[in-house]
Amino acid sequence: MWKRIGIIVCALLLAACSNESEQPAPTLEADAKVAKAYLEEQGYDVVSYEGDRTLSFEKADLLELPTRSTWEVQTTPPDAYIGRDIRQEHFIVRNHPLGQANVFVMMVDGEIIGGTSFPDSAEPLVGSAYSLDGKTAEELHPDYMEWRSEWEAKYSE
Repeated sequence: MWKRIGIIVCALLLAACSNESEQPAPTLEADAKVAKAYLEEQGYDVVSYEGDRTLSFEKADLLELPTRSTWEVQTTPPDAYIGRDIRQEHFIVRNHPLGQANVFVMMVDGEIIGGTSFPDSAEPLVGSAYSLDGKTAEELHPDYMEWRSEWEAKYSE
């Protein structure tokens, strides 16, 4: 009986101690290759590819975080993408206005529609996203409070 318990304990310890770094690195598929080429055209040095995720949102989400903070730093309006799957390709880049940065290139049907960025930091970060090229919502919308009122009126209907 003790032998069985010892085997079970060893198996559990081995499973608990498995190294997460043994996971294979994500591979660049078609969308990621397009996004990487775009980032390089913008003058960024791609340090690494961190993978992708797919998101979607509804109209009401445009009034809530984090969806609102993502779309307020886009130059493309969100209307055509409500309810659609948006693929986000995640890279770490250098030579970005934020220094070394995480960038998420947003794509629909293989086309880049925008993206977000934030500094690459080991410390937790607080605040809203920056645009793909490192601009704040206030920089993109100089009269931010008026823009925000119009946004809330449009998407609360």
